[in-house]
Amino acid sequence: MKTLLFIFLSMLLFETPTIEKDRDRWKPYYTNVAPAKTADQWFLPFDVANRKKTINIKIISIFGDHRDSYVKGHIHTAIDINPAQPKSKLVGVYAMANGVVCSVHLGENQRTVVVKHKLPNGQTMFTSYKHLKEIYVSNGQQVDQNTKLARLFTPQESKKYGGDYHHLHLEIRKKFDDYGCASWLTFNKLQLNERFYNPQKFMKEYVK
Repeated sequence: MKTLLFIFLSMLLFETPTIEKDRDRWKPYYTNVAPAKTADQWFLPFDVANRKKTINIKIISIFGDHRDSYVKGHIHTAIDINPAQPKSKLVGVYAMANGVVCSVHLGENQRTVVVKHKLPNGQTMFTSYKHLKEIYVSNGQQVDQNTKLARLFTPQESKKYGGDYHHLHLEIRKKFDDYGCASWLTFNKLQLNERFYNPQKFMKEYVK
């Protein structure tokens, strides 16, 4: 009996969390506020020579890959990118369009800013920016493409965490009902396609 109880408790303790079970833990970091302006133009999230040309970013990791980091076996919900030709060692991260900051969550090497956008058709969507060293905005703040949200880690700063965190993990989200946890708790293509757009395809269509 004691052995069975031990196994049961161990299963509970080491059970892989799910989006449905974990989402409420992140809800306090979310602010439900409406964007003041419509997102009718889209830009690259870096200060590069031309923020309308995707050749000015370098893609490090693609959307939909299976990962063994953070929670083992989850699917990459973003693309990892850097400027192709950084202007400075300190790389700033900018909002991609008009919107409002609705969530600032996680810490250390996973710091994240989420911006809610209102589309011309009245629908809402979200852009999420992760692996931020410094954050310059707060919940409820209205932003546009010229708003500097944060800056990335330098390679030297990234070494402290034993990984390569000196890039932007960029998500383009259909919704944010998970309050952020789907970033590391998405384990199949159904979950991926329910909440996320492929950022490469999105930018190809709208950043031009």
